[in-house]
This record gives sequence, structure tokens and C-alpha cells, in this order.
Amino acid sequence: MRATLNRRGAGIALLAAAALAAAAFAAPPPVSATLQPAQITVGESAQLTITSLGSGAVTITLPVVAGLEFRVLGQSRRIEIIHGATLATTTTVVRVTPQSAGIFTIPGVTPQSQPLVLHVSPDGMGAPPISSPVPGAGLPGGIHLTADGSAFMTLSVPKGEVFVGESVPVVIEVGMRAGFVTSVNGLPTLSGSDFTLNNLSRQPERKLTNIDGSPFTVLTWHSVLAAVKPGSYSISAEAPLTVRIRTRSQRDALLEDQLGDPFMQNFFGASIQRDIKVSSPASALTVLALPAAGRPADFGGAVGAFTIAGEISSASAQAGDPLTLRLRVAGSGNFDRVDTPMLTHLDGWKTYPPKATFKPLDAVGYQGEKLFEQPVVALKPGAQTLPGLAFSYFDPATRRYETLQSAPLGVAISPSPADTSLTTDRVSAGANATETAAAAAGSVAGGLRPDHAASGDLADSLVPLYLRPPFLAIPSLLGLAFAGAWLALRRHAPLAHRTATPGRGTSRAGKRALAQMQAAAHAGDAAAFLRAARAALVDSGGDGDDVRQLLALADEASYSGHAPQATDYSRWTQIVQRRLGADAS
Repeated sequence: MRATLNRRGAGIALLAAAALAAAAFAAPPPVSATLQPAQITVGESAQLTITSLGSGAVTITLPVVAGLEFRVLGQSRRIEIIHGATLATTTTVVRVTPQSAGIFTIPGVTPQSQPLVLHVSPDGMGAPPISSPVPGAGLPGGIHLTADGSAFMTLSVPKGEVFVGESVPVVIEVGMRAGFVTSVNGLPTLSGSDFTLNNLSRQPERKLTNIDGSPFTVLTWHSVLAAVKPGSYSISAEAPLTVRIRTRSQRDALLEDQLGDPFMQNFFGASIQRDIKVSSPASALTVLALPAAGRPADFGGAVGAFTIAGEISSASAQAGDPLTLRLRVAGSGNFDRVDTPMLTHLDGWKTYPPKATFKPLDAVGYQGEKLFEQPVVALKPGAQTLPGLAFSYFDPATRRYETLQSAPLGVAISPSPADTSLTTDRVSAGANATETAAAAAGSVAGGLRPDHAASGDLADSLVPLYLRPPFLAIPSLLGLAFAGAWLALRRHAPLAHRTATPGRGTSRAGKRALAQMQAAAHAGDAAAFLRAARAALVDSGGDGDDVRQLLALADEASYSGHAPQATDYSRWTQIVQRRLGADAS
């Protein structure tokens, strides 16, 4: 029973997956249509060729036009390999026969398609020659076909003058005539080594178009061009193709195109395969050197248009706590050369090396935002100000260097808990001393009079009895006696008892810190181990080279992720044990 349910569940899952797949491929594929010839006489026929992209079955609904007869002659499918990707194309050939002379409008095969117009002349008037792409000829839009008429290539550069290092977005198109190009054997490249193509999209955009009455598949790549050195150049792009070349004469090939699908005629007719390179027409491009005059000392090669903004992770923190200083550089240009040292040295702060991340806003990384993040630690409390950060770049639009400065950032740094307790004790002691001095000054030098005047033997002074000179010597004598007794006992104590042992005389906080350190060392948690060790040493007021080294290591582990070794765990545990034992003793 359970196996049957499992099989039913699997079948339902497969049906659901099939339904989702069908929905995903439900979008109609791109479709184009051509009509050849566009002018005929009564008694002749024209050919309507409908081409669609996609691997699914294509259903063609023939148009209905009064005075025209439509009949499907055949349908063919072919597979082309475009840089490793498979492209399926379906071609349907329809014969169009007019019943009378006139001008007929054939609606587009899709709602977005343009209608086709057929001119039919009376019998005996004659018809113009058939239009077909002429090999090697220039077509509208700067298109130049290859010698066999099978393909073309274009390189669109937005301007004719650039600077060294400047990023220029370009568009590369490769058009392939249906039935002639079998594969694209590589990505487009630039002629020569004076330019580079950065972030070239590996999978191009595809579309169908008609060029001078013939169907073409157009592949479009987007990229960013960068110049290596100054000078005047002639730049073009090229791509490797495999094409089918007819061995018949041009006149016979034009006649075959009238009789049926060009792909089928080319495939089954006399043709051979050949590897060729299709090239774009050359374009003149001038590359200028970056000017030396006015170049900032911190210029790192960034060329473009940018804006910056600085920020801090928190406007308040405790002394010793890490903060993150951020600088955002946004705009368009060569982000690979956008860099800044951030803060290298600042009094009262400890700085660490920054890291950078880039978020592109287009497919080629010409527009985007680069984020620099730097850990910083305030070493003393008080109102602190982080200075503004500078960034310099060259703007090709204004042809001058620009330096941007972010606004200074204010941060309120409060004392750490250990500093707070120490400061509170000092303030209390200072307040007591101030009150004592004020009372003495009032009794001697005309300060504020007491509310009640002295009366005989009741009070001859406002100074308490335990603060008078005769009594101040008593605590000192007791302290000396206690110190002498302790030294005497220490001299006679066995050596084995002089070394503090873990937990002996240690406070509860110290025992807890040692337990946390041992657990963290056993688990290999460096951060928890150093955090517990640092807390124990700060609480004990530890000093010495080993102690300072351990505190510095704890700070570094908190901010940079340093991991101690097994021997470090053991050695620093002994340092903390000795420190806690010494404090307890």
C-alpha cells in the first residue's frame, strides 16, 4: 500500500514538473517572415518564408487575404551550434498565388510583426529582378556581408576619442544568414593588441531580422573597451564561423532561392563547409594620454564620473570596541582602478587594512558601486572626529582631474567598564579631598561659616578626630607591622607553597574565567578563549610583557581572526593562572 502511494506521489510530482516546464516554454518563440519577390505578374507565385527560433513544434496559421491563395510547400528544422549553445530554427515555406492584379497586404504572422506588401502586375507587364543580398556589398546601417553573403559583423563604439585607461561600452553584433552559417566557433575579439575587451558577455542576445529581404539571426554581445596606449588606431572586431558555401554559380543560386527553402537548397545542393572569420568594418579611434598637469598625488588611475559618501557603523561606542569605517564610490568608469588607502595613521585610533567589494549595476560592470570597509578602534574615551576621506579621478567629459572629499564623522566614545570603575574611584577620592580642603579653608581663611558656632569644649575644631595628626600614625604603624609579619612567614614557607595553583585564593570571577578558558581551549574556540583571558587580566589589573602580549593578541583576534596554536593555549593559560594566583596572594 505504501509503495503504491509512493509511486502515485512520484507520478504526481512528475506531472507537476511537466506542467511547470510546459508553462515555462509557453511563451511564443521569436518569428520573422519574408516575401520574395515582392513584385510579380498575374500567373506567377511569390514565396512566403516564415522562420521561428525554438525547439518546440511550430503551428503556422495561414493568413486570409482576398485575391491571394496560400499553400504550404514544406517545413524544415535545423540545429546550429553557437559557441557551444544549441540554436534550433524552424522554416516554413508558403507559396502565394494571386488571382488578379493589384496591391495586396499580408498581415504579420504575429501581432508585433510588420505586414508584408505584394505588388501584382497584369500579365505581360514583366516583373523586377529578384532581390537578394549581394556578397561584399554595403547594406543600410553600415552592414557589410562576407564574400559569400552568409554573415556580417558590426562594432559600435560611442565616440571616436578616448583616454588611456578609460572604459568605453561597446556593442558587437554578428548576423548569420539562415541556412548558411552552421556554427560560431569562438567569442568576438579585437584586431591588434592595443585594446582590450573586458567583461564580454559569454552568452549573446539572439533575435531574428530581415536584411534586404533575407532572414538573418543576429547575435549581440556587450562589452567594455579599454585602450592600452595613446595613438591613432583603426579598430575592428572579428569572430570565427563555420559556413556552407555553394559550389554553383551565383545565377543558379538565385534561381534555387525562388524554388524553396534556402537552407534546404543549400544543404542538399552542391555546397562545402568552410571555416571563415567575419570582420566588422574598421573604425578610426584616437587615444589620448592622461595629462600630467594637475594630477593629484593620490591619483590611482580611475577614469570616469564618480561620487563618494563616507559613513561609520555606529555614532557611539566604548573605548576598545571595533567600528567599521565605510567609503562608497559610485558612478561609471573603470572600477578596477578605483582604490583608496582609507586611514593609514590617526592619533588616538588603531586602524586595520581595508577591504573592497564591487556591485555592478549593468552586465559589463561599467556602472556600479565599490564599497571600502576598514575596521578602526578608538583607544581613548571622549568626543572623537574621524577626518573626511579623499578620492581622486580623471573625468574625460571635463578633461581634468577631480578630487572628492567626504564629510568628517563624529563619534562619541565612552569609557570601557574597567576604565569606568577606575575613574569612579579616582573621582570619589578627589571629591573627599576637595571637601576636606574646603572645610579647612573655611575654618582658617574666612570661608563659609558653620551653621552653629563652637561652644566651649563641645567642639574645638571641624576636623574629625580620626583625621587629626596624632591618629594618622596609627594606621601606618599597623601596616608596617602587618608587612613585616607577612615577609617573615613568606621567608619560612616551603617553596612548593609559594607558587600559586589554579583556583587557590582565586576569586569567583577568576575561577569562572579559567573555566571558560579551559572549555574554549578544548573546543578550539580562539575568540572565546582570548575574550575570557582578556577579561580575567583586565579584572586583575595585570601588567608585564606576557600580559600585554596576550591583551594585544586578544584585540587582534577580535578584529582580524588570528587563531592561536595549541602551545599558545597552554602557555597563556599559565600566564593567567600566575596572574590570578599572585593577585589572590
